[in-house]
Amino acid sequence: CRAMHIAKGADEDLRPVNVGLFFFCKDPERLFPRTRIELVWHKDNSGTIFTEHYFGGPLHIQLRDALSFIRTNILSEKVMKLPDKAEAERCYNYPYAAIEEALSNAVYHKSYELGAPIEVQVRPDRIEILSYPAAMPPVNKHVLSTSRLIIARQYRNRRIGDFLKELHLTEGRGTGFPSMYDAMSKNGSPAPVFDTDDSSYLLVTLPIHSAFSVQADVRSVQAVDQVDVQLFNTLDDLVKFCDQASDQAIALLEMSVHSKVKDLLRFVSTWKSREEILSTIDVSNRSKHKRKFIDPLLNVGWIEMKHPNQLTHPYQQYKITESGKRLLTLINK
Repeated sequence: CRAMHIAKGADEDLRPVNVGLFFFCKDPERLFPRTRIELVWHKDNSGTIFTEHYFGGPLHIQLRDALSFIRTNILSEKVMKLPDKAEAERCYNYPYAAIEEALSNAVYHKSYELGAPIEVQVRPDRIEILSYPAAMPPVNKHVLSTSRLIIARQYRNRRIGDFLKELHLTEGRGTGFPSMYDAMSKNGSPAPVFDTDDSSYLLVTLPIHSAFSVQADVRSVQAVDQVDVQLFNTLDDLVKFCDQASDQAIALLEMSVHSKVKDLLRFVSTWKSREEILSTIDVSNRSKHKRKFIDPLLNVGWIEMKHPNQLTHPYQQYKITESGKRLLTLINK
């Protein structure tokens, strides 16, 4: 213990120091409230369908568990065949290296005195990693938004960093930002976004690769005009081909909402109001029914709004998209 500098005091009164408790105590949260990683996985943009996952234990264990969960459940690969190239292009919705760096930095640099957990929000179009407080001076909002390499910096938890470095989870040499930018760039993803108020929080946002966005899924469907739908035997086959196994489309099928999809898509061949749409499937015009039957079709790109920039427009209407028409073609076979 003395050699590792995780305990101090006389031989007859040897006591652990904080870093020893963080890494060698089975449940450091008993001593340091909310010393954990909280992950919220949003299934859509409604804010009502999500799952929560908590990762506790020694810091390196919770970090590895959280990264393992993300790699297994969140990350997905897409293979795209291009007409003018023999090789297929491969990309991930999020590069693992960027997530690993962002989450490791959050564990390294957060304050364990505040009693605030690290929050990971997995949304349909991005991953947000929030930690408290902000980075230490001289790093501020301006530096984060203009610099890809942080030269002058201070570390809040150097002993934690030492252990994370020994475990090959961080470097402690200012390489975090360049590593994130590099990983996102090599994957073809948008650059990471850093936000802070210079005092209370640091938010890292990793945008999803454009090939996994709903708009990209719709474009890929529109690009298969010459494909014979007889190549597909099931609804699942069509979604996997046209939408490149869109996570949202697969989730929609698994949630059994498709039992009403056929009736809805047939009905909205022209602009229809919410009340008219819900009436045709024999449910009342209530917000919970809109969230269940209309919003999933909007999120996956099978119907569109007449006033997309005014979600609460008093005369809002909905109509089938080209993607929805292709889906309806197979359903009607």
